[in-house]
Amino acid sequence: MINIQIITDSTAYLEKTYCAENNIIVVPLSYVFEGETETEGFPGEFDSFFSRLKTSNDFPVTSQPSVGAFKKVYEKALAEDKEIVVITLSSKISGTYNSASLAAEMVEANKISVIDSGQLGANIFELVKIAIKMSDEGKTRIEIEERINEHKKHMNVRVIPRTLDYLRKGGRISNFASIVGNIMNLKPIIGFNDGKLEVITKARGFKKAMKLAIDDIPADAKSIYISHVIAFDDAVELKNEIAELFPNAEVGIAEIGPIIGCHNGPGMLAIVFSR
Repeated sequence: MINIQIITDSTAYLEKTYCAENNIIVVPLSYVFEGETETEGFPGEFDSFFSRLKTSNDFPVTSQPSVGAFKKVYEKALAEDKEIVVITLSSKISGTYNSASLAAEMVEANKISVIDSGQLGANIFELVKIAIKMSDEGKTRIEIEERINEHKKHMNVRVIPRTLDYLRKGGRISNFASIVGNIMNLKPIIGFNDGKLEVITKARGFKKAMKLAIDDIPADAKSIYISHVIAFDDAVELKNEIAELFPNAEVGIAEIGPIIGCHNGPGMLAIVFSR
């Protein structure tokens, strides 16, 4: 049986213990904040960053992993006679997929499948889980790649920021749009369109926005995660509500770290779902 190494990036937000138990390699993205360069960590390690973000006049500049970072982990896995499946953050959001692809071309590309998830966060985690299960069942690298490329078509997300301030600080919206939106209590509902995050619609108030987001969950959803930026209690409340509405779905909670979370800020909630 072919031994397969599964690799992902830090925006899957996998628990450190989960990675150790399942031999998952995580290649981290990084950011420069308040003059310091830091690599993104694991869930449970994000609170101090977001506490600083709340009060700082600085805003993080995020960076994809280097080609060399991927090449290093590829070489180690190949030396252990493994084939490799890599699942990355959407290429429309980050250059991580490009780094992973370029690194594959520098080694034995015929033993490496680099997959653009077209997603982020818990949906990448969902794809990683599929890869693990198929690998344990003895499926080939190509079979895993084909299944993941099919499954990712049935995923999406609804992101609702608590405030527009962080979208403004990150240059995603203008100062004027931020001021007007906050005054009118307008909340954008953000989702994926062909791997790119776009505003799907807007609502007056966080609760109305969340209701619209819940309405967008397909009736046959099999996996639903409530992702949050240091808003665990709100995530639990929303999880319980959604679990009642979708009794046949697996419903969980996931943290979001600095790379994704800085653009929407503390208090953000997202509904991440797949069919």
